[in-house]
Amino acid sequence: MSAPILKYQGALSALTPEALRRLLDRSPGDADAQVATRVRALIARVRAEGDRALFDFARQFDRVELKALEVPRARWVAALESLPSDVRDALVRAARNIARAHAAQRPTSVEVETEPGVVVGRRPDPLGRVGVYAPGGRAVYPSSVLMGVVPAKVAGVGEIIVCSPPGPDGLPSAGVLAAAALAGADRVFALGGA
Repeated sequence: MSAPILKYQGALSALTPEALRRLLDRSPGDADAQVATRVRALIARVRAEGDRALFDFARQFDRVELKALEVPRARWVAALESLPSDVRDALVRAARNIARAHAAQRPTSVEVETEPGVVVGRRPDPLGRVGVYAPGGRAVYPSSVLMGVVPAKVAGVGEIIVCSPPGPDGLPSAGVLAAAALAGADRVFALGGA
């Protein structure tokens, strides 16, 4: 269900309108509608059945029998402590750089009295809760956790929840758990295969 990767070398102006349309049309056809239908069915089932549906999806998509959806904080801390020092140092450095870059971009409050008694302005107001998805499976990206959690922390988000697919042991990868601990996530769930 992915669009084909196309490579074209040459001047776009040399293409016929039809050839240009085909080159630029990256839609996977009716796959989008099929995906949307399937996603709506999954969401409806979660709304109807709650956690029971999530446990079933873990069996179906991740091929693992979960005992719990939420990962205890002690597991994240243990994952962080078990990292080789060079990997941990790299994550710490990345988190620090991400925080620094986002702090520099943080909007500030502005108030201007445009006329006597008339004040207009801008007030940044962080979200109360955000979710950060970290891919799992064949490719694991602790950087996804850092790039989602750290900016949310800098922005002042109230609660940050990380979700990542469980491995055979029922837990997200150690790298994802370690990054969640380091970045300051509030909760981690072994979810994501659907």
